[in-house]
Amino acid sequence: MTDISDCPARTWLAMTFLSVAGFLVLLVLVLAVAALARYVLTGRRTTIGRVHHDQR
Repeated sequence: MTDISDCPARTWLAMTFLSVAGFLVLLVLVLAVAALARYVLTGRRTTIGRVHHDQR
């Protein structure tokens, strides 16, 4: 069995790339779930383009 310190640099680079890519995918999924939860919990309305009426 090969020790982890005996792996070539290409293997280290590949493992690093996969770790970073996996983290980014996980981050995107968490942000998507948070956005969906906010959309559902706020009653399907956003603050962008909301019209404020003057009450005189």
